[in-house]
Amino acid sequence: MTKEEAFEMADKIGYPVLLRPSYVLGGQNMIIAFNDKDVDEYMDIILSHNIENPVLIDKYMMGTEVEVDAICDGEDILIPGIMEHIERAGVHSGDSIAVYPAMSLTDDFIEKILDYSKRLAISLETKGLVNIQYVIYENELYVIEVNPRSSRTIPYISKVTGVPMAELATRTMFGEKLKDMGYGTGVYKISPYVAVKVPVFSFEKLINVDTHLGPEMKSTGEVLGIAGTLEEALYKGLVAAGYKMNKSGGGVLITIRDVDKPEISDIAHKFVNLGYKIYATKGTADVLRAEGIEVNVVDKIYESDNNCLTLLQSGKVDYIISTSSKGRIPTNDSVKIRRKSVELSIPCLTSLDTANALADSLRSRYSQMSTELVNINEMRNERQKLRFTKMHGCQNDYIYFNCFEQSINNPEGLSVSLSDRHLGIGGDGVVLICPSDVADAKMRMFNLDGSEGKMCGNAIRCVGKYVYDNNIVKKEKLTIETLSGIKEIELFKQNGEIRLAKVDMGKAELKAELIPVNIHADKVINYSADIAGGRFKITCVSMGNPHCVVFNDMIDGLDLEKIGPKFENDPLFPERVNTEFVKIIDKHTIKMRVWERGSGETWACGTGACAAVVAAVENGYCEKDSDVTVRLKGGNLIVRYTDDTVYMTGNAETIYDGVITI
Repeated sequence: MTKEEAFEMADKIGYPVLLRPSYVLGGQNMIIAFNDKDVDEYMDIILSHNIENPVLIDKYMMGTEVEVDAICDGEDILIPGIMEHIERAGVHSGDSIAVYPAMSLTDDFIEKILDYSKRLAISLETKGLVNIQYVIYENELYVIEVNPRSSRTIPYISKVTGVPMAELATRTMFGEKLKDMGYGTGVYKISPYVAVKVPVFSFEKLINVDTHLGPEMKSTGEVLGIAGTLEEALYKGLVAAGYKMNKSGGGVLITIRDVDKPEISDIAHKFVNLGYKIYATKGTADVLRAEGIEVNVVDKIYESDNNCLTLLQSGKVDYIISTSSKGRIPTNDSVKIRRKSVELSIPCLTSLDTANALADSLRSRYSQMSTELVNINEMRNERQKLRFTKMHGCQNDYIYFNCFEQSINNPEGLSVSLSDRHLGIGGDGVVLICPSDVADAKMRMFNLDGSEGKMCGNAIRCVGKYVYDNNIVKKEKLTIETLSGIKEIELFKQNGEIRLAKVDMGKAELKAELIPVNIHADKVINYSADIAGGRFKITCVSMGNPHCVVFNDMIDGLDLEKIGPKFENDPLFPERVNTEFVKIIDKHTIKMRVWERGSGETWACGTGACAAVVAAVENGYCEKDSDVTVRLKGGNLIVRYTDDTVYMTGNAETIYDGVITI
């Protein structure tokens, strides 16, 4: 085929089109052409190699790609699972992130896939394994290719579904029928787990190879993330594949081709909301600015000496989104940028779908600390039902699990998923109520980010109410074991029901090294410190967990979403810190807002209220051994600071009971 014939055919079919030699393996020498320029570049390269086989041009359908691994016995088939690719069709299946079970397929589409797969496998007289790739385009199902053989996803699907595909396929090859093997036929039952296959690349070992992903396979391996939710499984897969999962800050360089510009603003907004600075080349920057996104314009390489490459070398960029002209020509700017990203170990995303998935994973609160360790040899066969109780103290609401009657394997991940107020039950975290060898019960508390807290004053009152109401401990004075020691609780009834609780929170710790705080002083009281870009007078207290108290008459006007994380993660506080911003009303009343480590601003914090009163007394604003009312967003707490201990009194309320399936 001549270049002119290629132009003519591409124009007749309509862009975008797929160009490829008539026979390929692994998508070698295949490209997607969006315009005449792409066709021109491709044909120049192909013709220069004197390839005798014809060039084929097909219509490219930018749809959702799904993949099926099936076993056929010549009469029937078994499909253990259907996978859906995160990247739209056009990225080789080996280079795509694949998700099981498929995320967006309706039951009708699954039935259609089963019907197509069965007819294809039987018509090919298949006995054994068959891999089929489909694309869903404009609500129609199209076949991309059928491979009557094993595929790279066989081990992946076998592990997550528990179906020994290699064994069953071998038995069919020897004449056994699927219906006699114990796994049935058709589409196998869905696993209680979500599994994500993420490709691994070795571009650092391949000189001058463009990292841009397309129909030509470039990955050299893959990893598997398994979890109870897509968000957690994706996070695991990305981390295992070597992605740096920086949850906030840093920068993102965006330089994309025109056809991708209508979709880029939503992705950029996600990074902005995570605190990233956006850098972009001029054309991309114009699009982002039109959507109200603040952008730092960066010159292309040929435009000045201070350009994209120098930006990458500066260390200001954590991620690159680059879909600009894919390069079979190593001198192209876009290829140079992507190669520089390899040299500097900066993740470079060449598909908007991958970039969007990464942003969503970063927005989730999952971390390596909060993900479940799944033993693939002991996976559950069905989803687990867990009973819970939603409770609050001063509107500091948690999700409580009775672990006298049930076991929780991954409270860290459960806290991340269930505490989400849009996608979960909603709350400030998860609390486990467990048996104890040294007290009436044991409390374990987990924050929104899955980190375990040593103590929670509002939660411990609810634990006292729960064990009393549920006949676990039927007495009004009881003890609860926490990571910060054993606490004594006294329960009070109103109208015959436990509604209030007084907690002996223990002695306040003021020694700097025991809080801990990195300040060379015995105590940190009214200490002047540079934090969050300003100078603050701080008082530090431990109530079983570290607190930093700041007195301010204008607490309602503070932007806690901005300054809270800066306090929490300041180097002064090696274990992170809870920060209370306090206004003195009089010697018996204070008003407080709180930023809790691992959770952000909450409507109340029991240990924070105690720390605030201790700080108020130590600074001379309130009197020791007297009741001080602490006004919070969620209500009032009464705190008394004595030489020996700190008492806190507040409400404990049950909101509702329920059952979740995980």
